[in-house]
Amino acid sequence: MIFLGGYEGGAELCGRLCYLINTALHLITLSLLRNPKYIPVLDFKEIPEAHKATGLQDTFELFARDFLAFLGYKIISDPDRGADGGVDILVEEKRTGVGGETIIRWLVSCKHKAHSGNSVNPTDDENISDRVMSNNCQGFIGFYSTLSSTGLSGILDGLKGRIESQVFDKEKIERELVHSSRGLEIAERYFPKSLSEWKTENPKPAKIFADEPSLKCKVCKKELLSQDDKGVITLWQRTRTNYEKKPEHF
Repeated sequence: MIFLGGYEGGAELCGRLCYLINTALHLITLSLLRNPKYIPVLDFKEIPEAHKATGLQDTFELFARDFLAFLGYKIISDPDRGADGGVDILVEEKRTGVGGETIIRWLVSCKHKAHSGNSVNPTDDENISDRVMSNNCQGFIGFYSTLSSTGLSGILDGLKGRIESQVFDKEKIERELVHSSRGLEIAERYFPKSLSEWKTENPKPAKIFADEPSLKCKVCKKELLSQDDKGVITLWQRTRTNYEKKPEHF
């Protein structure tokens, strides 16, 4: 609150100060949008380790299956125990274009290294091209609870033109899950503790009114509250003393 009552030129100075404050807030917001700080929501250590025979060692692969089905892939081969020939899951993707429908078959490799924190190296995922070809697939999906190493990323880049490839690392997986109600259902099943803490810190707004809240721009009439990029919303108000001569709006 800036009070300059009784000061000559106070109204003009107040207007300038408000303009400078608004400009500073705008620049700060732009800086945050361009350099967002990633704060993880999901703790992948909640999923049991894959190499320990606890009866739950298949949980990460089951999570991968449910995640890919959530994205729209058709599950062709479910996870199972025993020798898998370098195949954890097989999925299909249907692409529709001008020339009709195309079916892409993907080989999915799951690597759960969150408990060690290590990245996935080329020795962890070997002979990718041969595994894809021998299983009659056209693409490779790396589903990792950490990140792919620089060496593995380089190998996948070198395979472009021969096979398609994509990697779902911990950040990409989380981004898909926490932005939809169905994704949150899957996340709550495999990350109950993380989701409980996240819901505590991000409670849903109470529905006080029957109608949804609305805030429209005076100039373009767009609904500001429904925009993905909220930007900077500025509210201007002035006090009228002469209701007969001064208009209600600017």
